[in-house]
Amino acid sequence: MTRLDFYDSAIVRKAYTAKKLLDLAFLIQAQVTKVYARNGMVFPVSCSSTLLHLSKSGPASVTEVARALEHPHQTVAQHLATLSKLHIIGKRTDAADRRRTEYFLTEFGTAQASLLHHYNVEAAAVFEGLDTDIAADLGDLLDRAMAALNARPMDDRFELPQSPGDQS
Repeated sequence: MTRLDFYDSAIVRKAYTAKKLLDLAFLIQAQVTKVYARNGMVFPVSCSSTLLHLSKSGPASVTEVARALEHPHQTVAQHLATLSKLHIIGKRTDAADRRRTEYFLTEFGTAQASLLHHYNVEAAAVFEGLDTDIAADLGDLLDRAMAALNARPMDDRFELPQSPGDQS
């Protein structure tokens, strides 16, 4: 089955909007991976926001990063493990609270974060060009969609099923 066959009706095209967004995210990630490699960035695209957060905020715990990025704790823990294996970050026990582990950029991590900051400047311009191509501000549309769903979640947008005894 081809992509065209999958989206063979207007109903499926609308009902699978979330899949299309995921497909777009995967497409961008795959294409940006090549840009990262060309620019000497050795970390996966998926770890970028975690690296950016540590570079902007300084040392932080898994919970602090997860909260700031609004990502699941487990996802952030996986990103931190990946960045650690690449020697981009280190970790240490907080002297004030021995239960807390904080993650920080290594010297190599600081250099990688600098490359990420330069990429972000270029990427902003590239996405402005994409906005022109599609005649819409994609980031603004996504922000508005998320705000609308936060104001009125998907489950509130579906009609409640009628009970077998309901007469309408």
